[in-house]
Amino acid sequence: MTLILDVRSDKWKAVIKFVELLYESLKDNLVSIIALPDEVMLYDSNVLVVVERLDRDVSLKIAEAALKVNEQFKSTISYMITTKEDGETIEKFKKIRNINERS
Repeated sequence: MTLILDVRSDKWKAVIKFVELLYESLKDNLVSIIALPDEVMLYDSNVLVVVERLDRDVSLKIAEAALKVNEQFKSTISYMITTKEDGETIEKFKKIRNINERS
């Protein structure tokens, strides 16, 4: 896996902060995060949060993290939540990310 972040980009600063907040609050329940490139959206989302278990508490923690990040940065985290069992959604996010990386 290759991960290249433009650390001067406000969007990637926002994504990094979002990941930090989620990791602090969700711990081992956080499986992965797929962030799409600038201006790319899927299901009106630019970030997919994949968790082990999804319940109301988890949804609230993710919403709180997104609100904090969106207040702090110019970029907007528009997230979607799924569980690791939702292979179809995860693959769609991975595919659209890979298509844009090759462009």
